Amino acid sequence: MENVTSDDYIRGGTQKSYYAEDEREYCLCPLCGSEDFFKIDDDKGLQVVQCKRCDLIYTNPRAKNSEENYFGDADTFYNEAALIFKGKKPHHRDKNYTNQLNEIKKIKTKGKLLDVGANMGFFLRIARNMGFDTEGVEPSPSLTKIAVEQWNLKIHCAFLEDANLPKESYDIITLIDVFEHVAIPKALLKTCSELLKPDGIIVIKVPNGDYNKLKMKLAKLTAKDNGIDIWDCCEHVAHYTPSTFKKMAESCGFRVKKRMIPLPIHPPIWPSLVGHCYQYPSPHILDWKRVMLRNIFYWIGSIELLFRDKSNFGPDLMFIIEKK
Repeated sequence: MENVTSDDYIRGGTQKSYYAEDEREYCLCPLCGSEDFFKIDDDKGLQVVQCKRCDLIYTNPRAKNSEENYFGDADTFYNEAALIFKGKKPHHRDKNYTNQLNEIKKIKTKGKLLDVGANMGFFLRIARNMGFDTEGVEPSPSLTKIAVEQWNLKIHCAFLEDANLPKESYDIITLIDVFEHVAIPKALLKTCSELLKPDGIIVIKVPNGDYNKLKMKLAKLTAKDNGIDIWDCCEHVAHYTPSTFKKMAESCGFRVKKRMIPLPIHPPIWPSLVGHCYQYPSPHILDWKRVMLRNIFYWIGSIELLFRDKSNFGPDLMFIIEKK
């Protein structure tokens, strides 16, 4: 694959900045099935709502076929991470992935790990390096092709329910930045339960809906809500909080074994400087105010989560769940 040199960033996926009426679909609450909700925010022609019955925050209407956003051009995806594949730069989330895997090792020091939504294999290749017997599932043909060619990973190109994997075969199933994309989460958890060994664990990391609500309120209060992508509704169809995720897990026969605020993600600032969404880190000095705030929010959110089923300041949530 050749490295594209254009100064204009071309998005590899199919996300849009606005969705017309025929590109949207209405849905019931993914947790309790209720049709009663109230609106929280508008985003890209879509809408963020909260269920009146179970409190789940979700996107309604949502984009049609948003799970296919990453069925884009392989060359463009490759270009975004070319320096990583060539061994010249780390991925900007390598530190996060290593931290998440260290949390897993506190419970499962080794075993067969299935990563759902493997993308280009950045998480999975670190898991393999840390001693896990790795396997992945990724529905995007473009991303699967890159992961297999660049890292020599074992990845099935399919949605999980169509991958035809052996039952009760996995010690660990990971969904890192995936579960918020899933339109029918209960069906996915059911499939995971069938694939998981009786003593296995599922690790799920998602954005924090409580944090997004606070961020939205602050943005509106300071008149800075234009241009800030708080909810990422073009692909995030559910926005979990500690309490609503617990309800979702328990409704599918799981219990929450551990919950935490994972290390904050520091996205690279390259897009605003050179027009490319490169996936390798930018020096923190270029974005020191936001880096500092994210770190402060991480510590406040971690303390807050120790005492209640809510964390307004933790940008993300991570749960380790097991069968009841």
